[in-house]
Amino acid sequence: MLSRSQRLAFAGLLLGSCSPAHEDSGPPDGAALFKAQNCVQCHAPDGSGTNLGPTLQGKQMFWTREKLATYIAKPAATIAGDERLRLQAAKYSLPMVDYPYLTQEQRLALADFVLALP
Repeated sequence: MLSRSQRLAFAGLLLGSCSPAHEDSGPPDGAALFKAQNCVQCHAPDGSGTNLGPTLQGKQMFWTREKLATYIAKPAATIAGDERLRLQAAKYSLPMVDYPYLTQEQRLALADFVLALP
């Protein structure tokens, strides 16, 4: 059973990951979106992963930017059709959250950021 402080921390994590993206006049900045959408909570600021989410480093061999952008919108649908992703997801207690409210341009910017990680 989680303590009250653990429940509050978890609620903050979920709320942070579900906050709408902020619009501005320039093209989306993938690094800024990575922080603003709270991806750092599960994947670490440098994308090296945590006990809540896998590393995002070295994903260029597995993803195109378009497929990764689609995954970001509805990860469960992508995971269901991919054995590698199902095995990876089974290692973590929290599922990857959906980001359907991000625009395609924002999801592509996030994908570009992730695919640029070493």
